[in-house]
Amino acid sequence: MIKQYIKEAFILKSKGYYKHAIEALYKALEIDNTSPELLLEIAELYYLMGKEERALSYIKQVLDTNPAHIGSLKLLKTIFLNKEALEEAEQTAKNIYCISKETNDIVEIFSILNKEKKYNEIFEYKTDDCSPEILYQKANAKFFLNDMASAEKLVNQALESEKNNKFLLLKGEILLRTNRDDECEKILEQIEIDGDDSKVLNFAGIVKQRAGEYSKALEYFKNAIKLESQNDEYYYNCASTYFKMNNLHAAKKYYNLAISLSPENPSYHFALANLYYAEKHYKRALEELDNNLYESRLLKSIILYDTGYLALARKELFELEKICPNDNIVKDYIAKIKNELEI
Repeated sequence: MIKQYIKEAFILKSKGYYKHAIEALYKALEIDNTSPELLLEIAELYYLMGKEERALSYIKQVLDTNPAHIGSLKLLKTIFLNKEALEEAEQTAKNIYCISKETNDIVEIFSILNKEKKYNEIFEYKTDDCSPEILYQKANAKFFLNDMASAEKLVNQALESEKNNKFLLLKGEILLRTNRDDECEKILEQIEIDGDDSKVLNFAGIVKQRAGEYSKALEYFKNAIKLESQNDEYYYNCASTYFKMNNLHAAKKYYNLAISLSPENPSYHFALANLYYAEKHYKRALEELDNNLYESRLLKSIILYDTGYLALARKELFELEKICPNDNIVKDYIAKIKNELEI
């Protein structure tokens, strides 16, 4: 009889009738209320219904009697990731790998560590496994540690075994960061752009923007926004493209949209200040500048110079020269002020 209930539950589950499948499994549970497989199956059905707390209660029942139950641990990790409880997901992933020693499970640990920005911890694991996914996760960590040479070497190794959008996109990001625009175009030709991946669309937009194909770039950025409307970077990229097109009205709109989503990002405020500077709205520009950002202080100095406050501008420029003695813009403005102040 129990097999019949289980068979019925699987049929109902395959058709999406999760509630009815659970009812069938409850009947099976009346016959055997200790079966970890039954309890896990009920947990998964509750998870599919969006009832994660109920799912967790059944996972707990399994793990209380069998802490090494892989299936339950994997579902638990998935729920933690959905809740963005990354520390709990990390520990669960480590528990899984201690039991399984499978490549996929160490990849999951690396993926979570990357999400937590614990990049150096990835390299504390001593593994001879050089599967493409492990190489990719290590390359991703090196990218965010700003070690572009190591990141490129690792992702190239991954691409030797497997070419997919994820690997190619990371290679493209490395090329963007190292200003190799011609190679970015070649990578873009290899990437499948199907319109369903906002990161790919954003990358394509940046490549086209750098190539001066502004209309095409905007098309990619706006399609990325349709897929991920809360991503401030996509609005910022739209704004910077409009700015390059000298459409200051549209650029201002998109800079403000980016700032509304990420108000603490000083780079966005600096970009908007630069736009106000282009419009000669100096007061508005100064209001957007963050004195802790070198670029902001430089723009402030230029505005002071343009508005005739030469002594204040010179004082600020001398401070900037101490920070970056080889900045030619700073040197040029100091020379201009010196000439203008000579009697």
